[in-house]
Amino acid sequence: MNWKNEIDEIARRRELALDQGGEQAIAKHHAKGRLTIRERIDKLVDHNTFEEIGPIAGAANYDENGNLESFDPANFVLGFGKISGRRIVVGGEDFTMRGGSPSPAGLRKSVYAEEIAIQYKLPLVRLHEGSGGSVGGTSGKGANLPSPVNAPARFRSVAQAMSTVPVATAALGAVAGLPAGRLVASHFSVMSKKTAQILTAGPAVVARAMGEEKTKEELGGWKVHTKNGTV
Repeated sequence: MNWKNEIDEIARRRELALDQGGEQAIAKHHAKGRLTIRERIDKLVDHNTFEEIGPIAGAANYDENGNLESFDPANFVLGFGKISGRRIVVGGEDFTMRGGSPSPAGLRKSVYAEEIAIQYKLPLVRLHEGSGGSVGGTSGKGANLPSPVNAPARFRSVAQAMSTVPVATAALGAVAGLPAGRLVASHFSVMSKKTAQILTAGPAVVARAMGEEKTKEELGGWKVHTKNGTV
């Protein structure tokens, strides 16, 4: 049996995963003064020590002959790395895809980050910029799929990681929903002063629910969280 086509597809998926949300989305992200998750990881870990886990996870589209046409990678980048020679697990949301709102594969990888940190007894570093699930979807990608009813509780792995390994987190952009919960559930957390907000919900939700117009900074900027102890 010849597996060349399958091997070629794996290689192609790896290439496409590096495109993240595409050139336009990356340029827009840079224009706001923020790095992509891959750039952040590259700057954090020792040179050439990042070993990515699951880069080919995601949703693939095929033509009528079964050939790969396009690939949407999981919007959570995860892997092993080293900081000052010490091995860690590091991961974070890819904001250039769906605004960091998790795809099904991205959500699973975010949970897996905690699971492998626990398994290998390694410090866990999370670099957050993302939100929770989106009912209507973002960037035209459709709604997020819920977990099956028999899925483990989302915060079980978060709590297990906290009780097993050192956990450090950073808010580097808007962080809401489950990523915000993960940021709080850490032994050490920081946020960038100019670009980050930590929110239960964004201005649109607050305006609809409370009838109050608030900016992201008013809801969850550094002035709020350096006083309340979140960071």
